[in-house]
Amino acid sequence: MNQKKAPAGTVWRLFLTVWLIYSMHATTNVVRETYLAISLGGYGTVRVDKYLGLHPDLFMIPGRGAYINNNPGASILGAAAYAFVHPMIRLAVRLKPSIAAPKPPARYDDPRPNRTPFMNMARARGLDVVLGLAAIGIGVLLMAPLAGLATVLMYRALRERLGDERAALNWSLVYAFATPIFFRSGFLNQNAILAHCVLGAWVALTGFRGSRRNGDSDGAPPTPSARARFVAGLLLGVGLLCDYSAVPFLIVFGLWTLSDGWRAGGLAGALRWTMQYAGGISIPVVVLLGYQWIAFGNPFFPAQRYMPPTEFSARGRLGFSLPTRELLWGNLFDLRYGLFAFCPLLIAAFAAPLVRNREGGPTNRELGRIFASVAALYLFSSANQYANLQWNTGVRYMVPATPLLFLVAIPVLRRMPAVIMALVVSISLVISLAVTMTREDVPTALAIVARWGPTLPVLIVLRKMESGYALRLPWFTIWVLYAFVALVLWIVWRRAGTETSTIRSA
Repeated sequence: MNQKKAPAGTVWRLFLTVWLIYSMHATTNVVRETYLAISLGGYGTVRVDKYLGLHPDLFMIPGRGAYINNNPGASILGAAAYAFVHPMIRLAVRLKPSIAAPKPPARYDDPRPNRTPFMNMARARGLDVVLGLAAIGIGVLLMAPLAGLATVLMYRALRERLGDERAALNWSLVYAFATPIFFRSGFLNQNAILAHCVLGAWVALTGFRGSRRNGDSDGAPPTPSARARFVAGLLLGVGLLCDYSAVPFLIVFGLWTLSDGWRAGGLAGALRWTMQYAGGISIPVVVLLGYQWIAFGNPFFPAQRYMPPTEFSARGRLGFSLPTRELLWGNLFDLRYGLFAFCPLLIAAFAAPLVRNREGGPTNRELGRIFASVAALYLFSSANQYANLQWNTGVRYMVPATPLLFLVAIPVLRRMPAVIMALVVSISLVISLAVTMTREDVPTALAIVARWGPTLPVLIVLRKMESGYALRLPWFTIWVLYAFVALVLWIVWRRAGTETSTIRSA
């Protein structure tokens, strides 16, 4: 098998598989970033005055207008996707004006009290259908393709590390569908985007290489090129442009670059490597400063400085305090938003130091850097008091740690007895599918799927909005959709086995 280049057929098939299944599970969830994406992509402005009152994280600055309470990176990416959706929505409204017409109050059949008021405020402004279409469009045209690219990147990295085409493909599919990346990619989400950036930065600094297949040697690590260091900084800078939870990774990866530069060339090497890394970071930082200058009149203060006080912003400094006991536990194990509750297989990563022969896995030096990154994010997220709101949306703040923990968990899972490994992966896959289908916490999601069978987020939303839209789809709709997707994927993959055999024989 050619170790230098992954088969093009496998790459595009893998991308298409992930894109198609993720697109099926795109949701109508409208988040604060969606409003800025619509304003930028549809109207060329950073102001969200038109949507003020529809989300608690939209706030007004007297004399300047309304803005979102977060960094703009995810919205900027979402705006590029929405620019394609906007003309289609305008055409739909022109053909059927009732789509954008004000509508009377209705009931959203959900126990969470804020869902019905939001729907009725959107209905009263004629924005309900428009916002839902925008959210789905961004999910299909941005979040699903990004997940497809990240899965291909994981596949390429594992292919070189494991030296096994089939194993790399299988584990990349596990990454795509059995981890929280699936759940968080149903709509515009900065945490999933940051996870992709972290994976890209890691691969940039470690390279596509077979990693210690004969043991866990800590010999001379490969030297990343100047371009690789720049790309790593650029990707993590984009993560910062999306959310400040990128800061822990920026610091740890920066120290990593500094120490390797010192090892390679002393003080001069450390300075040169760090400047190359910082050069990549500087581009997104300039964009962030420019956005803050346009929006708030000052490039150096974030949105959190200007928003009205809330319950959590009053805790500590702008919502940050020492890590709390509740979040230290909850960010990992709470059934409503804990990382390991949503993906039990990632727990295997912490057994890696006990495994001597981590075939295809990180070296001891790499392991230290991964755990340092995860620990830094964990402490950051447990100090961020806004993390207390995760109960309403599911796992979020720890999602960027997923790709690094997954890389560490693989060699541990591969050393398990086959039955145990299959059980652990299957449990994570079932949980991932259930929470992605239903957008609920783990116990609720499993109960819904066990009682009613497979579903899709859009079908659940349509059922809950039935009183206001008189929409009732046939019970077999879900099976028709699944059958269609299964047929497409069968056509896509039916020649893959023949092509792989040809490549191996060559």
